[in-house]
Amino acid sequence: MPEQAVVWEPLEADALLLEMALDRAGLVHSVLYAEHERSFVTINDPVGYASYVAYAKSGRALREWYLSKGWVRDNSNNQVAIKHPKKMIRVVPCNFNEFAGDRFHTPTNKAPKGEISRKKSACNLSAWLPGFEPPIIDPKLNDGYQTWLLGMHFDDVRPVRAELSFPIEFDGKHFKKFGTRIMLLSGGDGDGSAARKQIENSGGGNDAVGVVDIAIKRK
Repeated sequence: MPEQAVVWEPLEADALLLEMALDRAGLVHSVLYAEHERSFVTINDPVGYASYVAYAKSGRALREWYLSKGWVRDNSNNQVAIKHPKKMIRVVPCNFNEFAGDRFHTPTNKAPKGEISRKKSACNLSAWLPGFEPPIIDPKLNDGYQTWLLGMHFDDVRPVRAELSFPIEFDGKHFKKFGTRIMLLSGGDGDGSAARKQIENSGGGNDAVGVVDIAIKRK
């Protein structure tokens, strides 16, 4: 397994996502929905609330997009995740730092995490990746699912960045290394209108979290 494979060419990324029973439209939709919901947070809300809203709403959007496509809800460890019982893949939203979606720099989580993240990274280190033989995993250590992170970064100035990443190393507070990173939004997509157009043309999604094509302004 390579130390880190950064997949940024659209055709290669789409092929890998398809093999994982995912698609760019659904993942980007989830990030943009989180961006929209986060825009309603103001200085009068609790400190850190914007990050929680982004995490929670991206998880909701993932569920509403993928539950009809073979995925199921996963509330293990109180995380708002989805998992695919046949592919044995779990996807968990995560707020990343400013290097999310940057193929030239390795990102990490924005806020420190704990023991659950360490265990999942350790299990991922020996877990299956497309093109590799599946390993024998100790059921006492892990449930057999490989855990991917939908890494997102939002700020009040620059375009949203996002990627789907497979963590394999954790230092006790932050992810340090990824086996594979799939670029979704690199910050070169303007305000996200190009991605929104792609989702609209796909005809997919759930009306309850339909694409919101409006200018987003922070309060």
